Amino acid sequence: LYSPTERSRNTEHNDKYIYVLAYGVSVTERWDGEERRSINTKRLEQTTNAIEKTHKLAKLDDMQEWLCNIETVFKYLKYPVVSMGIIKYCKEVTMDSSYFKGVTDSVPLHLIMIDEIANNHPLHHDTVFQFLKQLFERSHEHLQELEQIEIRKMIIDRMVHLLCVGHVIPVIQYMRYCLDNETADKSLIRHFAGEVMEVTTSPYSAEFIAEFLPIAKNPDITAPLRNSNESDSISQFIEYCGG
Repeated sequence: LYSPTERSRNTEHNDKYIYVLAYGVSVTERWDGEERRSINTKRLEQTTNAIEKTHKLAKLDDMQEWLCNIETVFKYLKYPVVSMGIIKYCKEVTMDSSYFKGVTDSVPLHLIMIDEIANNHPLHHDTVFQFLKQLFERSHEHLQELEQIEIRKMIIDRMVHLLCVGHVIPVIQYMRYCLDNETADKSLIRHFAGEVMEVTTSPYSAEFIAEFLPIAKNPDITAPLRNSNESDSISQFIEYCGG
């Protein structure tokens, strides 16, 4: 339903697919043994409308249409089922090899929608994170090196946003993995470290310290972020951790 490229062989059945999906995620029933005692369809019509509207936008894949309907889209992103569909749509669009070549916005609408999904749905955090990791690791050989760095910084900013809404340790563990295995440019990990210090404050959990301290104490990463009088956030974090 949310793939902009896959065309159903039986588009006349789309309404049925949408109804079945909406029914499955919004209708509750109460059973007593083999007998159904009650059925609650209060949210069925609203859910059907939300899926139908966003499904049509995904199939059109017209950025102007998305922008014209952005308030409605953000309202519908509060529905978990719609958000999962939009993640699929955004993943397919942004994974296209030419996607970032045509991006002129500082943050494309597709990634703004991903941020909003992270805001609304804690249970989607891991799905969002897996998508961002794929996007971060994707090759952008058709772009110049500095352009690639800027794109990856933008994706790191989405990861930091995910950290801010509660998906903390997996994000830090991933960036530490990138550091330990040298799978990302050091400037990117430095950008991540600086952003994390901007959005966090003490007290820090033991797990946060265990994962982030090796990044903070790595001179190749954080030396440019520190000053001689140790008044910077990295130095203060290291002091908080006992040096």
